[in-house]
Amino acid sequence: MLTINAPAAQGESGNLKSAGAVQTADLSIQSDMELGHIIAVSLDGKPLASSGRILLQVMSEERPTGFRTVDAGNGSRRITDIGHDPWRVRELSGVVSLKRADASGLKVTELDFNGYPVKEVGSAKEIKLSADVMYYLIGR
Repeated sequence: MLTINAPAAQGESGNLKSAGAVQTADLSIQSDMELGHIIAVSLDGKPLASSGRILLQVMSEERPTGFRTVDAGNGSRRITDIGHDPWRVRELSGVVSLKRADASGLKVTELDFNGYPVKEVGSAKEIKLSADVMYYLIGR
């Protein structure tokens, strides 16, 4: 597990399912992803505790379509097919909460793969991660 707990960037990376509920200074993270990365970064240079614009990034294991391996012995695997586009990402899941008094007043917007707004999905008090959304913008 990798825990990031700096004033302007916080999160968790690794086997999130085994880690259980994770607490950083300003975040609460809960996920059942066996391999996942959930990181919040301030976009305005302020600490997460007072930032007006935060990017929440979520990712899991990715592989190209058709990627295949076989057992090569000694706990190793040999790649038999490197696959092809499109790349596939395991389903994302979890709940992230900002531990700020004004969290319920901070709106959360799902962003597409290119960073463009898609839809507003609630407040930063409790962000239920969508299965196919990698980026969220949190702000006033």
